[in-house]
Amino acid sequence: MKWKIISKRPATDLIKTLLANRGLKTKKEIEAFLHPPKPESLTAKHLAIAPVQLIKAVARIKKAVKDKEKIIVYGDYDADGICATAILWETLYKLGASAMPFIPSREEGYGMKSARVEQLAQEKIDLIITVDQGIVAFEAAAEAKTLKIDLIITDHHLPEKKKPAAKAIIHTTQLSGAGVAWYLAKSLGAKAVLDLATIGTVGDIVPLKGANRSLVKYGLAAVRQTARPGLRSLFRVAGIESADIGPYEIGFLIGPRLNASGRMDDPVDSLRLVCTPNAGRADELAQKLNLKNKDRQLLMASLTIKAKELWLKEDGKSSLIFVSHESFQQGVVGLVAGKLMEEFHRPVVIVALGKEFSRASARSIEEFNIVKAVRACADLLGSHGGHPRAAGFTIATKNIAIMRRRLIAIAEKKLKGRDLSPTLKIDLEIDLESLNLGLYRRLANLEPFGEGNPQPVFATRQVKIVDARTVGADGRHLKLKVESCKSKVIFDAIAFGLGHLYPQLSSGKLIDIAYNLELNEWSGHQKLQLKIKDVKF
Repeated sequence: MKWKIISKRPATDLIKTLLANRGLKTKKEIEAFLHPPKPESLTAKHLAIAPVQLIKAVARIKKAVKDKEKIIVYGDYDADGICATAILWETLYKLGASAMPFIPSREEGYGMKSARVEQLAQEKIDLIITVDQGIVAFEAAAEAKTLKIDLIITDHHLPEKKKPAAKAIIHTTQLSGAGVAWYLAKSLGAKAVLDLATIGTVGDIVPLKGANRSLVKYGLAAVRQTARPGLRSLFRVAGIESADIGPYEIGFLIGPRLNASGRMDDPVDSLRLVCTPNAGRADELAQKLNLKNKDRQLLMASLTIKAKELWLKEDGKSSLIFVSHESFQQGVVGLVAGKLMEEFHRPVVIVALGKEFSRASARSIEEFNIVKAVRACADLLGSHGGHPRAAGFTIATKNIAIMRRRLIAIAEKKLKGRDLSPTLKIDLEIDLESLNLGLYRRLANLEPFGEGNPQPVFATRQVKIVDARTVGADGRHLKLKVESCKSKVIFDAIAFGLGHLYPQLSSGKLIDIAYNLELNEWSGHQKLQLKIKDVKF
């Protein structure tokens, strides 16, 4: 792994350096980041939501509530879409609306479908409100108009130049799908409950800057204190204390379990979980999702190995990894793509092959806009869309070979001359002597950490190994003591997944380390610890 030191300057003001590394340089930018506005104070102007569209949407929804029209909240099957659906459906229910949620299965595919709109027309639906999707649902929107069903779109994915035909479009790329649903719910006069909006925001890996930072910074308290039986049951099966919940727990323990039902079975189970008022039902659903998540982990591990072997056998050198196979299941292809992207540091497309149609998921590196590349091949595709770092599409199986050639050609041109080896971004180099509890508390002002605002990574050169041992199953992890050669200060360190380095770590050896700074607390005592991300000899 290569190291990229972001700031070469001496850390005279370390916090300012870290903020600059995150693109925050002016006094106004820094103030807004360190002291973000409360979510309740955010306006449509702040969020780049067209006020006239918001006014139209609120008026149409209020009319539907008053006239007892039949409303469908048309959601999505991932954690963000589940949370967005729950937020808006609960809001409409409290307002007295005749509303029902709908979550498509992964087999049906992402986004609103014309066939489903036709079915809803037969059920005499008057109004469809999309959440976390719809901004590129041109055919389905046209079908709704033909069938005289009003449509309101709420979405955060990248739009195309034209917009679908709809009564109103509430769109911004500054929030998650759950964030957009939360803002519409607030605009309808609902109490601004932030628990689900926060989970959706972190779970969708959107940048924790601007409005997203406001939602999560203040919303974490709502998650920790939630009264939802479903979430509290989910925390228990995930083995986490409510008081300890932060972006990591949401992103790696809570979100995956909410995603698991959609990946492996029926996504409605996750919606039932977050909405149920019944504690017994909540426990039952949480256990079910937990088991589905374990199944998902096993399946993802085996398919990641399979995809890696296929690429290395078929190609192994292109700037874009493109692998398809009939054994791939569409519920986990995005996760497999993410794993290979991390390992090989290049965009990845994994296709779940079907007889007539296939579905693909893509993940990409910072240097390559994958949704732009996918849209350049729109003539080959059915439904498609996403973000610069993540996208998906449906394609006729007969067109896969052409799609593969086109995407690889686009990537080869865009990434020509770039070093595509995995890169660890390091904020700056620092001496061990500079690490203390005061610094740790100052770093806490930058929380919550996540996408767009990663936990600071430091590097220290030439530290001496005092002690080293392996820990964990099969010795997969390292436990170290390292000493500064200047002041002889010693720190404990943990290195997850680096147990294979143990034979090279003899006492007294000098190494370079890259790490996060963490706090160890036990029996009222506090002590700093280094969480090592990489070692160089």
